[in-house]
Amino acid sequence: MSLLDLLPLDESQIDMVTTVVHQWCKGHHVPIESGRGRVAMTTAVSLAIGGEHSSQALAEALGRSMRIEQFKRPIE
Repeated sequence: MSLLDLLPLDESQIDMVTTVVHQWCKGHHVPIESGRGRVAMTTAVSLAIGGEHSSQALAEALGRSMRIEQFKRPIE
């Protein structure tokens, strides 16, 4: 993910995405700099761009997406 991926998001959405991803990583004992952490960040940005506007909805959608992603491509 690059900073260009964040351009469609406003400041409050960027804060929401980073908070949710940090919480997800902490809850799953995954370093945010790891492959899974980067996938979580990219996924959360995509979900926010796609219309998830609350932290709770984003966290739930991220959890579902990451469970699916784990089965598609085991990471680390």
